[in-house]
Amino acid sequence: MGFRIEEAKEKWRGMRASTGFHNFVLFLAFVAVATLFWLVMSLNDSVTKTFEVALKIENVPDTVTFINEPPEMFHVTLRDKGTNILRSGVLGKPHVGFNFRDFSENGILHVTKTDINSAVKGAFGNTAQITAVSLDSLYLHYTTDKGRRVPVVVVADVSAAPGMVISESSKPLQRYALVYSYSEAIDTITRVYTQPIVRRNLSETTEVEVPLSPIPTVKIVPSSVKVKIPVEPLVKKESVATVSALNVPEGESLLLFPNRVQVVYYVPMSLFNSDLVPVDVTVDYRDIYKYSGDRLPVSIHSFADYVESPQMFTDSVEYTLVKQ
Repeated sequence: MGFRIEEAKEKWRGMRASTGFHNFVLFLAFVAVATLFWLVMSLNDSVTKTFEVALKIENVPDTVTFINEPPEMFHVTLRDKGTNILRSGVLGKPHVGFNFRDFSENGILHVTKTDINSAVKGAFGNTAQITAVSLDSLYLHYTTDKGRRVPVVVVADVSAAPGMVISESSKPLQRYALVYSYSEAIDTITRVYTQPIVRRNLSETTEVEVPLSPIPTVKIVPSSVKVKIPVEPLVKKESVATVSALNVPEGESLLLFPNRVQVVYYVPMSLFNSDLVPVDVTVDYRDIYKYSGDRLPVSIHSFADYVESPQMFTDSVEYTLVKQ
């Protein structure tokens, strides 16, 4: 290995001492000088370029809230010498600022086209010829009133995958928002809504970031919220439900045997250990006149929203009519 390194060094010394190597180095030097000369000449020519310019409203009091926010950026197309373009627009980061106190009055901040062009001139220099500005003017409403606190309502159309269930209503992690406005419309706002959330075949609890639906002349803070969609697996549960009687006339009662029946249903896993029986089983007094004998049909009258596929294995119970 040492022999090879020494051999390579010896070849390099021989190459460096050759006439061809010196000619090559001289050629590279001429190319570099020519390139530099071309670059200097090019930069002295006038060029047209479009820049992204940062916009800032300065010295805004803490009590001020803009209803419509100013843009963060706008585009400027200008023509100038390449050296000036390089210095002010490429090497630097062009930006313009407007003092809030100089342009605000009675809830409105107004910056004219002339003001914007003057600020751009100041940012790029008086030699720059402005050919286009994407921002024509600024007309921003603001308020110094404190925001009104209103609840956030989730608008959702969601469903779970087979064997799963949406165990609760979708809820925003931030339950309230602040609304600001320069108009009397704020007095009619009692809540704000999310934009519709549509999700299908959810197999696990999901959080989504969703914008709040905009309201004209109103600013909502925050403009979006995270919403939690709780998803749980369904588990089978068996319980014993008490049978109740419907439409029994005053002065009468029904004695039922058995008065409790077994029901089977599916619930979210988190509710499996609950002692509450979320299924109502009933008989109807009026069925006495529809059926002969001493038995009344039983049916599932209602069940909780989180219950799936309730069933019972008893189709009727005996009854005794008691008149008081």
